[in-house]
Amino acid sequence: MALELFSIDNIGVKGLNTDMTSWSLGPEYITDGVNFRILANGVYSTGGYEYWSTSDVPFNPGFLMHPLSTTGEYWLVAGRSAVQAFDGAIWSDITSLEGYSGLGTDDELLWTGCMLGKIAIINNPQSHPEYWGPINPTQKLQPLQFDVANTWHTKGYSFHTIRSHKNFLFALNLTEDGIELPGGYRWSHPADINGLPFTWDETDPSSLAGRAQLGGDSGAIVDGMSLRDSFVIYAESGIDILDYTGDEFVFQRRELSSTIGLISSNSIVEVKGVHYFIADGDIMKNDGQNVSSILHNRLTKSFTARLNADKYNRSYAVRNTAVNEVWFIVPNEDSDYPNVAYIYNYVDETWAIRDLPFLGNTGDDAIQVAFANYGPQAEPTETWDTWTNTWDYQTRPWGSARRTVLDNTIIGCTPDSKLVVLDPKTLSDQQANTRLERTDFPLSGFEQVNSVVSLYPHIVGTEPVLIHLGSQEFANGPVRWEEGVEFTPGVDKKVDVRTTGAFFCWRIESTGIGRWRMSGMDISYSKNGLR
Repeated sequence: MALELFSIDNIGVKGLNTDMTSWSLGPEYITDGVNFRILANGVYSTGGYEYWSTSDVPFNPGFLMHPLSTTGEYWLVAGRSAVQAFDGAIWSDITSLEGYSGLGTDDELLWTGCMLGKIAIINNPQSHPEYWGPINPTQKLQPLQFDVANTWHTKGYSFHTIRSHKNFLFALNLTEDGIELPGGYRWSHPADINGLPFTWDETDPSSLAGRAQLGGDSGAIVDGMSLRDSFVIYAESGIDILDYTGDEFVFQRRELSSTIGLISSNSIVEVKGVHYFIADGDIMKNDGQNVSSILHNRLTKSFTARLNADKYNRSYAVRNTAVNEVWFIVPNEDSDYPNVAYIYNYVDETWAIRDLPFLGNTGDDAIQVAFANYGPQAEPTETWDTWTNTWDYQTRPWGSARRTVLDNTIIGCTPDSKLVVLDPKTLSDQQANTRLERTDFPLSGFEQVNSVVSLYPHIVGTEPVLIHLGSQEFANGPVRWEEGVEFTPGVDKKVDVRTTGAFFCWRIESTGIGRWRMSGMDISYSKNGLR
C-alpha cells in the first residue's frame, strides 16, 4: 500500500488551545501541554528554576520589586517582619524604625509598590506607606508624609494599594478615622521631579490633592494603573478611567465597565498602551475604549476548572519583556501560593502553560513562590576599590550598566526567604518536565482510516525526548497510546511506530534537564479505507 506524507512546518504557531473541539483545530495547534514557550514559529522546552540567594535572617517575604536606580542594581523584598534590599550578593535590612509589628500571617502578601521618579514607595494596609530614597542599602525606609505636619501613620489613615501616575500618587481603597471606604481613593498634589508630594490634603487650597468615591455597584477598589495619559481604577466588578482636566476637579471620571473587575492586586500589566489583567474566571485586555477576553476560545475551561477558589486573590501578573510575554500566575487546585503561569505572547497572540516550582504544601522539599517580578539577576556594582583587574580588562564605558534589558528575567521570592530565578537564561539543573500533546487530528478527513507507520520530528536539542504515537476511532474517543520511543535529536532521524485509526495523536516529553526546540514533523501513513 502506497505511503503518503503529511508535513507540519509550523507546530506551535497557534499555541495551546483547550477550549475548542480538538478535531476542529488546524495541525499547528497543541491541545495539551506544560512547560514550553512559543517563540519564532517553534515550541521550546522550558521549565525548572535556579536558586539565587537566601537571606540570613528569615522574614517571610511576600513581595518584591526592582527599583530603577543609577546607584546599583537592587531588589526591594518586603516580608512579614522586615523589608530587605538585595544587590546580587549582600542582603541589607532597610526596615523602617517603626517596623511591622501589625502584620500577621499572610499579611506579607498584601504589599504593593510603585516608583515615583527615582523613589520607591511601598504600602501594606496593615502598616503604613513608606518610601525608599535615595535608593541605597544604607538608607532605611521612611514614613510617607500626608501633609507637612503628619505622616499617614500619625494621621491615622491607611489604604490598600499605592500607585503612581505621572507626578501624582494614588491611594486606593481607603480606611479613615476607623471607617472603611472600599470605594474611596485619594490623589496627592503632583510631586516635583524626583521628589515627593508635599500634601494629600484635599482641603488645602494651594494643592491639587483630592479625594473621591466610586459610585454604583462596583464593589471595593482592587488596584489601578496608568494607561497612556489616563489612570484606570479596577474594582471588584467595575472599571473606571480618570482623565486629567487641570481644572478645579483635577480628574474627570468615566465608567468603562460596570460588570468586569479585577481578581487581585498586582494582577495588571501594561504593554504598548494596553492593559492585560486577570478578571473573575477570565484573562482580559483593556485598550481604554473596549474590554475583551484574550482567553476566550483558547484556555478558559482549563483556567476556570483548575483555579483554587480559596486562594485566587493571591494571583498576580508579570510582564516578561525580553520574550514578549505576560505571565498570569495563579494558584491551581490545592496550592497555597500561585504555582501555574498562563503565558501569553502578546506579539504572536499565542498561549502556553508553565509550572512554577511546587512540590506540595508541606514537607522539607516544598518549593513555593509567594510572588515574582521582572528585573535583572543583579550583581553588585563594580567600583575601583573592588575591581581586581586593569583598565584594559574593562570592556564597557566606566559607570555603564552591567546588563541590558534583554538580560532581565523573572525573579521569585519564597516564604522561606529565598530568591529563585523562574526563567533561567542558562541551563537549570532542574528537570524541564516539558510535555506537548495533540489529539483528535484527522490526517485525511473524518471518515478516512489511516495507519501511521513513521514520524520524522523536526527537533534540535541537547537531550533525548520520549515520543508516543496513538490513534482514536472517533472524535473525542479514547486514545490508544503505543509504547513510547526515545528520540535523540541530531542522532535519530525518525520514530517507527504503527498506529491505526480515524484520528492521529502524538505526545512528546522531556527526559532530563536538557532543552530542545520543535518546529514541525513529517507523518508517514497509508490510507486504509473509509469507516
